[in-house]
Amino acid sequence: MQKIPALIALLFLAACTSPLEHVAERARSEMIGMTEGQLKACAGEPTATNLENGTVLWSYFRETSRSAVAISGDIGYTPTNRGETNYDYFRYCEATFALQGGRVRSVEFRGRTATGREIMEPCGAIVERCVAAKP
Repeated sequence: MQKIPALIALLFLAACTSPLEHVAERARSEMIGMTEGQLKACAGEPTATNLENGTVLWSYFRETSRSAVAISGDIGYTPTNRGETNYDYFRYCEATFALQGGRVRSVEFRGRTATGREIMEPCGAIVERCVAAKP
């Protein structure tokens, strides 16, 4: 019987991630072995390149920001806390591909939101054209 609550919790957590976050997770394994030409064809020109101990590093950067308005509801408000709050939220991702012998050896993502929560959605946007479509 304890398996049912665990399964429900797992399904709930899976529902919270976006399709682009799934793409980023898959890219970590599916892009290994891709050639430089294939990487450039699907992800474009890298934002930066570097050479470190014989390994070529290609980095890509993507950021998004949106403005939103939060309006407090009628339930539980007082005259001092009812109203609108404008805020911006910022997300970014840096994707780094280590290439050796002209092929991708590893994929690393670093992404954050303005609140510091790790998020991979902008990372997925970088590699979505590179990851094979799955039914």
